Amino acid sequence: MIRVLVCAVLLALPTLAVADSADDTHAAALTMIPAAQRVEMPVKFGKAVAITVVTDKRLTRKPKLPPEEAAYQKAYDDAGVYMVYVTDVKLHPSDTDYHVLRCDSGGSDDPQCVLSTTQDPNGPGVAIPGRLFVIPGDGCVYSAGHTDNMFDTRAAHCLVGTELKPVAQPFHYAGLKSKALKTLTLYSTKTDTAAVATIEKGQFVEVVLQDGDWFLLRNRFGLTGWTKLATDTQAATEIEGFYYAGD
Repeated sequence: MIRVLVCAVLLALPTLAVADSADDTHAAALTMIPAAQRVEMPVKFGKAVAITVVTDKRLTRKPKLPPEEAAYQKAYDDAGVYMVYVTDVKLHPSDTDYHVLRCDSGGSDDPQCVLSTTQDPNGPGVAIPGRLFVIPGDGCVYSAGHTDNMFDTRAAHCLVGTELKPVAQPFHYAGLKSKALKTLTLYSTKTDTAAVATIEKGQFVEVVLQDGDWFLLRNRFGLTGWTKLATDTQAATEIEGFYYAGD
């Protein structure tokens, strides 16, 4: 009887799409800046908060809007895109200059923030997709969000000299716990030769890591293996909650 109950528990593991993402990542962001210095800046597009910026208040100042601000804002309005000047911010306390932090809703609900040395939206800047941005003062900008990607992706951009550049990661962590929408075969290598396990339609699956269009998956028993998944579908076809958010 005990063995039967154990098997039943294993078979009844969660099958709903849940990412260790927004709440956990936000909680981690709060630990990066001491509470006494920390400030959270909610960015609203319309009535809804679409982006959250977390930073050290000692790094910020009120944005200095340009004389052409009304014209810039009209251009965004005409395109049906929300745009907000969030703050001027230093990426490191020793920096002489501030960066302009400007966020917009994107053309198809794919929000991003741009860091630039100019208030001109048409000027040079580094655009980073995401819904959470953390600027702790170590010379880097940390971002997270399911926007212009297949899942809630975490990234870092750090100063190299005076340029803000993306930090290369060997893999992208996903942590998406969901269910299969079709039968998936897990392989020991990215060559489609030695099968490890099969996940049937409707069964639990976790997307653990991304390496290009190959993904490390975990089944309900805990076995892992690589599977090649489509990375350009705007509707979930293989795994619930796994789709390209953006255009």
